[in-house]
Amino acid sequence: MQTHRLRLGSILLLLGLVLSACTPAPVKQEKRPDPDLIRAEALLAQEDWLGAARLFETLARRTPGNAGTEFLLRAAEAWLKGSDLESAATRLEDIENTNPSTRQRQMVELLRAELVLARHQADQALEILLGMIGPDMSIDLQQRHLRDLANAYRQIGKLLESANTLQQLDELLEDHEVRLEVQSEILASLTALNERTLHELRPVSPGMAGGWMELALLIKQYGTLPEKLGPMVAAWRTTHPNHPALPELLERYMAHLAGQIEPVDHIAVLLPETGRYATAARAIRDGLMISLYELPEEQRPLLRFYDSSDPADTWPLYAQAVTAGAQAIIGPLQKPAVEQLVRAGELAVPVLALNKVNSGVEPPEKLFMFSLDPEHEARLAADRIWQDGHRRPVVLVPNDNYGERLARAFTGRWQTLTGHDVDIGRYDPTSADHSATISALLQLDRSKSRHRRLVRWLGQQITFEPRRRADTDAVFLVATPGQAQGIKPQLAFFHAADLPVYATSRTWSSHLTPRQLVDMRRIRLPDIPLIVNQDKRQHLGTLIPGVLSPTVRLYALGIDALRLQPHLPRLRDTPWESLDGQTGNLYMTPERQIERQLLWMELDEPLRVLGYSRRMDLLASPETALPNPPTTQTTPLPQSAIPPAPASTTR
Repeated sequence: MQTHRLRLGSILLLLGLVLSACTPAPVKQEKRPDPDLIRAEALLAQEDWLGAARLFETLARRTPGNAGTEFLLRAAEAWLKGSDLESAATRLEDIENTNPSTRQRQMVELLRAELVLARHQADQALEILLGMIGPDMSIDLQQRHLRDLANAYRQIGKLLESANTLQQLDELLEDHEVRLEVQSEILASLTALNERTLHELRPVSPGMAGGWMELALLIKQYGTLPEKLGPMVAAWRTTHPNHPALPELLERYMAHLAGQIEPVDHIAVLLPETGRYATAARAIRDGLMISLYELPEEQRPLLRFYDSSDPADTWPLYAQAVTAGAQAIIGPLQKPAVEQLVRAGELAVPVLALNKVNSGVEPPEKLFMFSLDPEHEARLAADRIWQDGHRRPVVLVPNDNYGERLARAFTGRWQTLTGHDVDIGRYDPTSADHSATISALLQLDRSKSRHRRLVRWLGQQITFEPRRRADTDAVFLVATPGQAQGIKPQLAFFHAADLPVYATSRTWSSHLTPRQLVDMRRIRLPDIPLIVNQDKRQHLGTLIPGVLSPTVRLYALGIDALRLQPHLPRLRDTPWESLDGQTGNLYMTPERQIERQLLWMELDEPLRVLGYSRRMDLLASPETALPNPPTTQTTPLPQSAIPPAPASTTR
């Protein structure tokens, strides 16, 4: 019986095991993705940033811990991309209360930097970005950090630093296409610098950074001459065999550049042949011919000249030139003539006018303006005084229409920079004695008045030396060479010898007599590169003697007008790019006016060339301007020789 029970128990146990093996195992349910997350990702793909941000906030509210913080970060980033800066800032503040991880804190700082960059506060972004550099940052965040840092440097006009940061970013990248994009940005940043700056800042031991600068110089010098650029780049490759520049980079960059440069075969030139502007027009015409014969023969456009002495003929001449096949126009020169084109409506072909007008009317899209307006130099003087660290200048101008124009230009620019007014002294341009004007401007008359009151109060004479006002630190002077020669010693006589004096190019005629040198030493003023580059000027003077005269600036205007014409689309579409010219480093404003960075110099023997000041239009705010001037340089700009220009117009 016992044996029977044991067998029965064994049978039942085996039966149970068999039955349990036949029972299906419970199926583990996979967690389905959150529908809101799916919709948020879809909205991001459609670039509906604000819709995605709202969904990420919904996800964050119902998700605890670091996962919820991650959704808040994504919401902040989406608000930022959607330009809702206030919502982005609020979400970043919310994250502070969520105990974020180290990576999330780093991401918060990057988003804070991107937020202030979006507000054009690049100086604050730099402070954030430079303060968060550390070895514990992941590769993807390092890449984002360097990208933000390069953008911040570019916003404050530090293009070299931006290029150097992009070079660091390139070293961290693996994706070939992304590297090409970043390397193209490196070249774009460096080629936006003028040739002089690239020459001066190029390191003695080239290395990677120096190699990039040399490549940028080659592009600036030969970018419009592919047949010359190719061999030069091949030679560059030989001297920089290990440089990281990708083989197809130059091809891509040149294709991009070619898409922005629009050379033409036939240009009409509208210049007056008679009247008060005829002499200036002849100098400009000679400059155009110099520039024409700098080009290889196969690239020279046909120049056809039209007499625009009567501004009333401007529109008929324009129509005549277009009918004759002109693909672009250079000129006219007189302001009334430019006014006609401003009010013309749509233009069939682009026009580079050689004067500027501000009529309050929106000019046609194809009208560009380029001139040597003295008001621009007055604004540059305000910028330079600011960049040199001075904050309380006074202005001394002749009591005439020219002086008033430049006083308005300077004070208007200074108010933009600082919000403050500037005291103005107006002197008699027909007199040699300016003591009353200078004494009043420096408030010496107030010092003398205080002395007289003290004498009356005390009833006795006291030792007295008048003191000038203490609340000024610079002088902006508008004067001819003869006027400046008399005014600067008078400033010294009235206890202002320590005040730096800034002027415009009108204050000298490209050279100083020994007597002028004694009286005018240390005046600072801006002028065109062709004035500074005496070798090139002397060479041109052997071909066209007028280049050695005071009208040299008009010859330079003609040289640059022809060089500018094919580059107008590039400068219009990329405001921070520039073109090295004989009238300055040329760039374009949003109003399609060509502006010029000029070379600053200090009058002395030999002349001290201080270099270009920073472009203030590139700065996010005036507060980011450098407090100190650029390094002094006395080396002339390197220029290539120019073949003789013939007397007649040819193709």
